[in-house]
Amino acid sequence: MRDIAHEIGRERIAAVVATFYASVREHPTLSVPFQRVHDWPEHLAVLTHFWWVSLGGERYLDYSYQVPAKHAEAGFTPDLLQDWLMLFQTTLTQHLPPDQAIPWIERARKIGTSLKMLHELGHMHGPKPIGH
Repeated sequence: MRDIAHEIGRERIAAVVATFYASVREHPTLSVPFQRVHDWPEHLAVLTHFWWVSLGGERYLDYSYQVPAKHAEAGFTPDLLQDWLMLFQTTLTQHLPPDQAIPWIERARKIGTSLKMLHELGHMHGPKPIGH
């Protein structure tokens, strides 16, 4: 997969992330696990950085991503991951040209597949209490 972070640009990635998570907060199933987010500006900054780096950009934050653990803590299931991917794909195709949206969607699907496999192996056991 080719790196597309610079092609899209950090500002545009941030805008897509913000638009997507505004939709997530209104979504009937996806809004539930995200109710645990209390600082949305910080969360969006971290998610923007995650996607920037995932799409080939250089790190500019000192943050350790624990994608499986964070999704497990929030209670993500394969069904919720599927809802997330569908909404993410819709958002990307509405805001980016196909040559940028498609590779980003492919990366999101790979991450989703990994999370689903971990769930099936029993490594994602449902929500954990906040403050552990």
